Formats: sequence, C-alpha cells, structure tokens
Amino acid sequence: MVTKLIIGANNKTQMKLLFCNTCGDIVKLGKTTRTCQCGSCGGHYREDGVNAIYYGPAIPIGFHNSSFTEAISNQPEYGSGLDYKAFVIPKVCPTMVHIDFSDYVAVHDYTDGFVVEEMYDDMMEEAELQKKKIKLKNVFKDEE
Repeated sequence: MVTKLIIGANNKTQMKLLFCNTCGDIVKLGKTTRTCQCGSCGGHYREDGVNAIYYGPAIPIGFHNSSFTEAISNQPEYGSGLDYKAFVIPKVCPTMVHIDFSDYVAVHDYTDGFVVEEMYDDMMEEAELQKKKIKLKNVFKDEE
C-alpha cells in the first residue's frame, strides 16, 4: 500500500512550526489559527500558503519538506532513525512575521455548525487560569 504524504499548508519547500517557550508544545501552522496547548502562542499561514503570521512567546521552526518526506519514506525497521533538515527561522524573516497578540486577527474554520471561536475563547480563559495557578504555586514555594 502506498500512502501519499502531504506536508504543511501548501506542500511547498518547507513546513513552518511554532515552539512555545511557555509550555514546550510544537504547533504546525495551517490555514486557520492554531495555538499551543497553553494558548500562549499561535498563528496561521496567510492566503498565499507560504507566508505566515504568529504571536506569543514562540520560536518558529522550519522543516525542509523533501528531506522530511525522504526520511519518513525510508524509515528503517531497526536501528537509528534517518536525519532530516530542520532549522530555527530567524527572528526577522519576511515569510514568518511575529506580531502582538492584541494585533492578531484569528482565522477560524466553521464546520458542522460548531463555532471554533467559542472554543478558542474557552482555551484562552483556561490558559490564563493555568498561568495564575502556576504563579500562585511559585509564590508559596519557599514556604514549604
């Protein structure tokens, strides 16, 4: 059986991801807004499928799709895995623009009548609660 592997939002030369400095999650960008597990960072590809925009405390990462696809296609049965080319995208990069959260306009996908924006708001609220809990734990840490 042959499975076709489609990578990234555009199947071009590289896949863009975000590494969240807050929770350590790695998020693959898509056509709609995607966020990390804690909700601190997120982003999406622009309409052209090459350029992307993101917000929050994230480090953008790229994979060269051809190298990644080759490594997956040639996955060994045993032993060491195959290397593929990955890189940290520079802080100043015309195809990966970082903006403030207050300036970010989320892109949503409305499917089956389910409003993603409500889910996103719930995730952001939960992320804020988790941050407050962590800060509270740190305040009382030395008193134990």
